[in-house]
Amino acid sequence: MDIQTIFAKFLENTVNLNKGRVERIEDAQRILTDFIKSCEDFKNLYIDTIPQGSFRQKTIIKPVGNSGTFDVDLLIKLKENLGWTASDYHAKLAKAFKDSGIYKDITDTNGKTRCVTIDYKGDFHVDLVPAVEHAGGIFICNKNTDEFEATDGDGYAQWFEQQDAMANGYLVSVVRLIKYLRDSRGDFYTKSIILTTIAGMQVRPSENFSSLPHALSTILTRMNEFLYQFESAPSIPNPAMNGENFNRHWKNDSKGFSKLKAAIGAYADISANAIATSDTKEAIESWQELFGEDFFNDDTDKGNIPSNNSPQSPSTGPVIVNRSPAQPWCNV
Repeated sequence: MDIQTIFAKFLENTVNLNKGRVERIEDAQRILTDFIKSCEDFKNLYIDTIPQGSFRQKTIIKPVGNSGTFDVDLLIKLKENLGWTASDYHAKLAKAFKDSGIYKDITDTNGKTRCVTIDYKGDFHVDLVPAVEHAGGIFICNKNTDEFEATDGDGYAQWFEQQDAMANGYLVSVVRLIKYLRDSRGDFYTKSIILTTIAGMQVRPSENFSSLPHALSTILTRMNEFLYQFESAPSIPNPAMNGENFNRHWKNDSKGFSKLKAAIGAYADISANAIATSDTKEAIESWQELFGEDFFNDDTDKGNIPSNNSPQSPSTGPVIVNRSPAQPWCNV
């Protein structure tokens, strides 16, 4: 069994969000949308429900360990009501759900600045982000400051898709794997938008990533080089929107950043060792050092390990791992 196949099985069995959960997300999106469209305050304002964040970028992963839950971001695009302030959109959306019998006990606004959360306890929660269409732009509603904040989820999604295409289609899988490392190892806790942006920034035009291991090792190495320029959490600009940055998503500032920097440096070293060896058995051991025993633990396949590590070599050309148009969320 070659390294590419092992990575494919690891993603499918351990990292990727399973089909059943994807279907529950899609059902929740449809049902929540129907509810909002039927609300008295919103039925004449509703325009669209647009997935955001990891769900939109297809970098969402299966919950790791006993956590059991994950989050989904949905932007609720609305027409402008000239009589409402920014906090009114948030308050009225929360009230509509809290006043209903079915959502009363699972609607959460505590500590929420820009979203209303519907918590499907023990499985996942949906963050509903009210946003207003105005003068050709989209503005989310900050309830704490009572201000409208410009956003461009479509632009960011297009940027990420472009970076993924330049990475021979491997960037989505690389981000999933980095998020898995964060959640499974607990070495750092940086938010997904920061990880996704920094990883995407490391993809250069006309990349020639020959395999997923090659892409992962290269991006980790470049992330390490980028992070080590800074002593404290740097400003991460939104690559799709001039003037916006993701600074608010840094957690615990310098402490969180130091943990991220140390972890990415260690991961880059391990992955470089895995790529450098020509022996597949040694490469598997290095990847297991990074991802744990789950990376390759099928006893029935261990006798099929080839004597060399040729599938990692750039000379083999790009190999797309289990990409299935029918299930884009579940497969890479």
